[in-house]
Amino acid sequence: MDLRSLELVKGPYAALRINQRLLPAGGPGSKLFPPTFEGGVYCFEQRRIDGETKHCVLLHSVAACANLHEEVLLDLAERGEIELPRMLVDFDAFPEIGHVSTLEASHRVFDAVFRDSELEGQPFSKHPLYKELSRSNAHNATALFAHSPHALLFGCWDSTGSAGGLGNKFARRLVSEIIGVGVERGETRGGVKQDQLGISRNVEIEIDKNGDWKPKGVLTGEKAERAKGTRPAEVNHGSILVGVDVECVDEEIGGQYVRRRVPLRGGVTCDYALQTSVISLAGLRRLRFPIGANATPEQDDAARAVLCAMGLLAVAASRERGYALRSRCDLVPDGIAPVEVVHCDGSVQSFSLDGAGAIALYREAVEAAKKAGLPWRAEPLRLKPQAKLVKLIELSRVAAQGGE
Repeated sequence: MDLRSLELVKGPYAALRINQRLLPAGGPGSKLFPPTFEGGVYCFEQRRIDGETKHCVLLHSVAACANLHEEVLLDLAERGEIELPRMLVDFDAFPEIGHVSTLEASHRVFDAVFRDSELEGQPFSKHPLYKELSRSNAHNATALFAHSPHALLFGCWDSTGSAGGLGNKFARRLVSEIIGVGVERGETRGGVKQDQLGISRNVEIEIDKNGDWKPKGVLTGEKAERAKGTRPAEVNHGSILVGVDVECVDEEIGGQYVRRRVPLRGGVTCDYALQTSVISLAGLRRLRFPIGANATPEQDDAARAVLCAMGLLAVAASRERGYALRSRCDLVPDGIAPVEVVHCDGSVQSFSLDGAGAIALYREAVEAAKKAGLPWRAEPLRLKPQAKLVKLIELSRVAAQGGE
């Protein structure tokens, strides 16, 4: 297929998909630790894969994968390898924050961080640009394309603007997740946090209302009574026994369901991990990109091609950067999966694409969009936080340090 053409977004194609197998960085059989959800539990489920029912676990959610992809795109942009329109809020008073971009904020361009910042001396929520962005919809997404195109790819919702929950929504055009397939629960036995200072559990301490503490004395006698909250362990001194939380699960054994207690957070082993990424070409074709009163199919196709290329770049570059999902959950590719082009009749073609090829494809699509007359702000648009947002951060720092 000629990737330099606009065939992917113009042709009779429904989607692009990449089914990338992954393995633990420690090798087959190495334990992985999935994310924990409310109650400290993992997300287990049965899935149909290759005609068989497989016991699976979620390793990285759709939202988490979107953040992973945005992180890679932002890094490429900051290194000067690609052009990527974005907005930044500079927090000069807080070096530990630095700046927050639309690729880092939870709600992207419509995040409260941007709403409560200012541009050209006025609140951003009152600025003409914000109003233009908030009016964006599927029939006219040109403003978002010019200033925050990744929001069209990963989805956004103007949920806190003047329209409240009725603000315009853009569905994700790139959806990706990582699961573990053929899962066995791991076990954990707890343990002891060893103390190098030899601090005895028979010493009592006293903690004041500000959280400061001081030694009180030594307990004597075999049945000496201790006041609650006076162990050195309360302030993380001394050897501490680490307990294990458990849950009750029903498992099928020999045709019967048996309830047993299992650790909540004992990790898992699996046959392999699978990242499934889908770019909806049908979804991209629903977006329109008029320029003023001028609307042409050529403009629409050029903008869609940029978003398609951006999605392919996000997936390819993420694969080459590696998958450090969290502590004890590093994954590596098991070979390089092809990009599958799913036709509208269900038939499939495939092609190979690495990171360098994806960057070249993206750059070419961007240049074609510029030639089509589409607006494209290559340099970041920098905002400043409003005084009330700065004050909110300052008070939060005080509260974190125990102040009032």
